[in-house]
Amino acid sequence: MTEHTTGQDNVLKFRSLVDSDPALQADIGRLVGNGTWNAAAIVEIGQARGLNFSAEDIEAVMDQDDELSDFELELVAAADATTCVGGKV
Repeated sequence: MTEHTTGQDNVLKFRSLVDSDPALQADIGRLVGNGTWNAAAIVEIGQARGLNFSAEDIEAVMDQDDELSDFELELVAAADATTCVGGKV
């Protein structure tokens, strides 16, 4: 079992929110495209929902999790190579 920090736990909670909310998926979809993603904006959206995490927390969760949600698979399919902007990822 992988140990998560509080920020990483919040990333997982945020992923669940995104998976269940089409409007939130649309918001995230606008931030992830054309081969880039805006970590700072994703962090802000999470904070607006009471979930505090960093770009590094997002990266750590992505590195630890081999399974993508259907929405995440769609994002990957839409982009060739992903580069982060607005964060240190």
